[in-house]
Amino acid sequence: MADDLGERTEEATPRRLREARADGRVARSNDLTAAIALLGGSFVLWAMSGTFIEQGGLFLQRLIDLDALGGMLDPAAAWQTLAYIGSSAVWLVLPVLLLMLLAVAGAQLLQFGMLFTFKPLEPQVQRLDPIKGLQRIFGLAGVVRVSLDSLKVIIVLAVASLTAWQYGPDILALPSMDMLSIVSATGWMLADLCLRIGAVLLLLGVLDFLYQRWKHRKDLKMTRQQVKDDMKDAEGDPGHKRRRMRMMQQLAMQRIASSVPTADVVVTNPEHLSVAIRYDAATMAAPVVVAKGADLVAFRIRQL
Repeated sequence: MADDLGERTEEATPRRLREARADGRVARSNDLTAAIALLGGSFVLWAMSGTFIEQGGLFLQRLIDLDALGGMLDPAAAWQTLAYIGSSAVWLVLPVLLLMLLAVAGAQLLQFGMLFTFKPLEPQVQRLDPIKGLQRIFGLAGVVRVSLDSLKVIIVLAVASLTAWQYGPDILALPSMDMLSIVSATGWMLADLCLRIGAVLLLLGVLDFLYQRWKHRKDLKMTRQQVKDDMKDAEGDPGHKRRRMRMMQQLAMQRIASSVPTADVVVTNPEHLSVAIRYDAATMAAPVVVAKGADLVAFRIRQL
């Protein structure tokens, strides 16, 4: 029955959510992060297409140039060629990597905000349990995960095949082009392919994030007894709170018992409120309220 205290039917309390976040347990989608990173890299390729084409053409031309290849026999020429290749590769790849890193950071920030914790990196004995490991792999959750991953691969391959089919005439024409044209055409085709795959992965990533958020909330659900225990831990035991209230009331009554006799007058309304006032015209500039209260406290003030 849903009303059973042993079933997790209650939403997680704010305290449980904070503890889960501190442990690094948040809703996240690796697919969404990968899609945003891929789109970020594709944007750099598109925005810097002219530079990539020019530098890529020079890079390939340098590699196949007969004079450069002949000069490889000379150590000085070999070092110069390797230095050129290395620097060209770094300057071509570095902007893409930087923006992809920024895209990954932005995707993480978008999903669960700022979070710095080393808790997931701490060694846990539960992870070494072979039985639980096999259950994760061959259990229902593992089968569903593998099936979804296979479906994603099929979709990506379908998009890549469709793109290759559409660019079929251009691909067949590549052998008849000069080196710069080959680099330009190949770059545009790869950029288009990355954008298409990125768009598909972005859609799949959004769906996966919604699922992960639902699963995260479901996994953090609590039983009614857990909610009661959490409230006790957060706010204190109700029995202790009642004892503290009684002690505070006793202290208040003691203060009233010691201060009301010093009052010169008690003003009432006449049943619910009482105010005890002391005034000495010779030593005081204004009257002073020494005690006040309502209902039971007011009755006690009138008695004193």
